[in-house]
Amino acid sequence: MRGAPVLQDVLSGELKVLVDRKVTLLRRWMEQGRLARRDPHHLIFMIWATTQHYADFSTQVEAITERTLHHPGFFAAARQSILDAVLGPEPG
Repeated sequence: MRGAPVLQDVLSGELKVLVDRKVTLLRRWMEQGRLARRDPHHLIFMIWATTQHYADFSTQVEAITERTLHHPGFFAAARQSILDAVLGPEPG
């Protein structure tokens, strides 16, 4: 229940190194115009939050929508919504 404080060395070590590498990659893509400019840390946090929601709250998602990610149409709609939110809508 108090795992994060206990894992501080891992979080500020291995995880930080991994995130720093991803931030560098995201910044490069932003500089190349392949990705909209935004704070790369917040982009990573948003991706984590979105994907974790579907994992942790699948029962709520199903109760509200009467579908699961196993439903192809629902999965496709969720995927596109997340991509649009993270990357911006497809041009054109």
